[in-house]
Amino acid sequence: MKMNASIALKLNRQHARKRLIYAVVFMLLATIIYYLPVIVGIFNLTALQNGLNNLHNLYGIDFLGLVYFVPVVYVAFNFGVRYAIITSLVSMIMLTPHALLIDNYPYAMFKPTAFALILSAVGSVIALVQGSEKEHRQRMKEMKCLYTIGKEADECTSIEDFLTNIVKIIPEAMLVPAETRIKIKYGEGVYKSPDFYHLPNHIKEPLIANTETIGAIEIYSYRGNPYLDKKNHLAKTLAERISGAIRQIELEQALQKYYSHLEEEVEARTKDLAQVQEKLIRAERLAAVGELASGVGHELRNPLNVIRNCAYLLEMSLGDKFESDTKDTLKVLDKQIDAANKIVTDLLDFTRIKPPSQCKVILKDLLDESISYIERPDNIKLTSRLNGNDFSLHTDPDQLNRVFTNIMTNAIQAMKESGGELTIDAEEQNENVVIRFSDTGCGIPPENLEKIFEPLFTTKPKGIGLGLAITKRLIEQNGGNISVTSEMNKGTTFTITLPLDRRNHSYAR
Repeated sequence: MKMNASIALKLNRQHARKRLIYAVVFMLLATIIYYLPVIVGIFNLTALQNGLNNLHNLYGIDFLGLVYFVPVVYVAFNFGVRYAIITSLVSMIMLTPHALLIDNYPYAMFKPTAFALILSAVGSVIALVQGSEKEHRQRMKEMKCLYTIGKEADECTSIEDFLTNIVKIIPEAMLVPAETRIKIKYGEGVYKSPDFYHLPNHIKEPLIANTETIGAIEIYSYRGNPYLDKKNHLAKTLAERISGAIRQIELEQALQKYYSHLEEEVEARTKDLAQVQEKLIRAERLAAVGELASGVGHELRNPLNVIRNCAYLLEMSLGDKFESDTKDTLKVLDKQIDAANKIVTDLLDFTRIKPPSQCKVILKDLLDESISYIERPDNIKLTSRLNGNDFSLHTDPDQLNRVFTNIMTNAIQAMKESGGELTIDAEEQNENVVIRFSDTGCGIPPENLEKIFEPLFTTKPKGIGLGLAITKRLIEQNGGNISVTSEMNKGTTFTITLPLDRRNHSYAR
């Protein structure tokens, strides 16, 4: 196993040595061509010598000196800026004897010095262009690797198959795949890339899902490189992508397990016909919800991952040059992607009751944050009438944000074509706060008012009928309730009642 990696490393070193020999040969050939008039003069070929000497100053240009561009360009293309400058200085040394002994004008050292500066500039430009192109190709390799990991997560039915495949994929995104080894620990299992063994340099990143460390990824290399630097984001991005994929496969396996036991569960509860009928209907509905949730999660996670990868590439491309405002914007973008991913996860967990993480929040701040998340056309006016009251609640802010955002989005959609006004007001009633969202939209038909909170009921051509069902569940989990009144062509009002924070009634009145 070590033999293959050693052979690859040896071939890389032989290739580098071969390029160095070519550079030396090009420099020697350039020197021979430059001093060709002197060499010809040794053999008394005066006419040819005079003709070649004219090339040293033809229209004020030393055409024979231009041959030194060949070794400089070659070195710049293959070794970078530093070695291109060194090659330029060597060219200057080669030009110096001719300038001192043969050129017959004052300031003889001006010509080799000028040539060295020009060669250094050209070599530096070529090296920078080559480096930029190389970095671009490397970024594309990273993007392809992240995309392939996402594709494997969609296609693999087990975590074992997924991890076995990606330890073979990840090395292809590194600078030197033949010198890279990958090891992933998950649970009790350890997954290694082919021909794995420990190398001198490595980096380790934890795999974290829902704040829980579920494993780790380790990247090993023969030599130090940017990917083994803690400041490099690729290892962290790989860890996040793999953790999310593992979570996705776990949820899909849970759904599959649920499907496989659904029929047995229904048959086991056939003793009471009425109970069986009710539970069967609910089980079928939740199964459909689970199937829809899996599809939605699949369709949403891919564009979210593309957005995250683009943000990662933007941050990598800017390097240390971006300003603090840009950095803060990228952090906000990453935070919102995490929020969207959390919504997808909650949607997949729809059939399971998850207790809220409650804390003290101010209603006005919560509403302002929710309003900032929605897109509102210019023909729709939004008015918040809290009358200066900072109602204090003990609730889950993330769940209520989803509730408020969903209700306001529905109201805006109802007024999108003709425009209108969305009014938000709140008041205290019997140690509760009553929040009303009133729009002037098209209204809801009376026959649909009792159905809008049921899962899978929707009148929208593109909806799946989960928005208000999730909204109702989230409000009830936080100790509240929701109701709706509507009049066709006049508008709709959603009323939410939530308990005030009884531990602290210091809100303003």
